[in-house]
Amino acid sequence: MTLVVTPIYAILLTLLFLVLAARVIIERRSNKFAYGNNDSNRIEAKIRAHANWAEYTPIALLLLLMAELQGTAALWLHLTGIILLIGRVAHGYGMSVKPKDFRFRFYGMMLTVTAIPLAMILNLVALL
Repeated sequence: MTLVVTPIYAILLTLLFLVLAARVIIERRSNKFAYGNNDSNRIEAKIRAHANWAEYTPIALLLLLMAELQGTAALWLHLTGIILLIGRVAHGYGMSVKPKDFRFRFYGMMLTVTAIPLAMILNLVALL
């Protein structure tokens, strides 16, 4: 079976991961922080945006992959992937803007925690 849907979202989300990581690296280098946040709210926000991606995205992609491997219709896979991608971008943006715009963070998390159970349900349906 050739995977055609999950790799699209894995690639796009990996690009976002790299952008978030680069933001942390640039901030650390410009402020000469070897590790930690040195009580800087600015770098802490960037660290948390990156870490939040790492906390939620892998399980969502894994569930999406398993659903695709079980033959779930591409429409449902794309819907789930788009919800996840928009959620992760919105959250990362909400953590980046000044002044903070909590609407993007809120809706970004709402979309993310919608995509994960949706992907779980797609797997459950495929098993039945």
